[in-house]
Amino acid sequence: MEEKKLILVIVPPIALATEFIEKLSNAFTVLTASSEEEGYQILIRSTTDIAAVLLDLNLAQESNYSFVENMSMDKLFTSIPIIALSPNLPNPESVECLAHGFSELLTPPNEWKLLEKRINNAIRAKDSLTFNEIVRMLQQLPSNIFWKDTEGRYVFMTHYWRHIKQDDPHWTLRGKTDIEIRKDKHNARIAMEADKKILATGQGTDYVIEENYEGVQEFLQLIKRPTYDEKGNINGIIALINDVTKQQLLELELDKRSKTDSLTGLLNKGATEELIRMMLLNYYKDNKDSSKCALMMIDVDKFKTVNDTLGHAKGDKVLTAVSGIIKNTFKGMDVAGRIGGDEFMVFLRDIEKPENAMHLAESIEKNTNRLILDEDLRTYVSVSIGISMFPEHGKTFDELYRSADKALYYAKNHGRAYWKLYTPELENE
Repeated sequence: MEEKKLILVIVPPIALATEFIEKLSNAFTVLTASSEEEGYQILIRSTTDIAAVLLDLNLAQESNYSFVENMSMDKLFTSIPIIALSPNLPNPESVECLAHGFSELLTPPNEWKLLEKRINNAIRAKDSLTFNEIVRMLQQLPSNIFWKDTEGRYVFMTHYWRHIKQDDPHWTLRGKTDIEIRKDKHNARIAMEADKKILATGQGTDYVIEENYEGVQEFLQLIKRPTYDEKGNINGIIALINDVTKQQLLELELDKRSKTDSLTGLLNKGATEELIRMMLLNYYKDNKDSSKCALMMIDVDKFKTVNDTLGHAKGDKVLTAVSGIIKNTFKGMDVAGRIGGDEFMVFLRDIEKPENAMHLAESIEKNTNRLILDEDLRTYVSVSIGISMFPEHGKTFDELYRSADKALYYAKNHGRAYWKLYTPELENE
């Protein structure tokens, strides 16, 4: 059973008032006061509970509407409508009360059902005004706040963020869903799925989405919670949107730095191995025996001699140049990293046959041989490369690493500036 609304009735103690209050009690919980002073004290004690104040018009006129004006100026009472009660039919003087802050004037004759409806309408109208005032206040905040109904339709939003379709200046999102207003349909579907879960479980959610609009990358944090009606039923979703682009980009940059080799810009040893292990685990778990991958170990020949003869600055230049060739050779989902001083590792995904890996190794080796370290000395750079194939030469990172390392060792011991694909015969080398 719905709980009755609490109203305060301020009328002088007369028999007619007693009968009126008794009938009101059928539809409302009624507090009574016989004077404006007494009513004001009750109001202060029960502000958050009182839905409406019914005030005798004669009492209000005797005080020159001071009670009504005091309520109108006090923000604590903004949401409470004040309804004038008069035992007489309306006339120009009584109607004037509406100009002094009254929301409604109740005069005879009145059916009780109609009276109840008029009181509830006054309460709802005041609630609506308060709601709009709150929205205006929230618009002063940088955060974007919105509310949706149980159908996932927008009721209001404090700011129209720029990812919303709004070509028409008279356009409104009210009554529309994410899929109707969002240009990014992927994020629209994420939002709608999150809303469905909240409405079904009553559990709020927090998440971050990435928006790329008109060449600008943004990250938005959404904090969503269910809202409830007077009966405790979910009646919508209230949400807060914060722009967390700066924080998110900083976190991404810090994460990138923790996984990136500062000299070459490639992944560092830990990140390279972790990513390759994860990829191999997914391949092996899914039994993709028809899929081929390759692990490639690349070593700069005689790098110590370069450092000792030409200096570390020249050595860094060599590593940077070799890493540039690697970056330009491998793209997409391939993994490339620097795993030691002069050692690099590349993991090739989804190659059709070993010849593809061998062709790429040959390309790296030839391009590296064309690098001139020093114009005066005409010193050239070279690399040695070892290759192992998944799944023929191993299904785990450690197995592939061992096979590729064997092939690399063979290449370095047979003249360098050379690449070698692992074969079982290398176990005897």
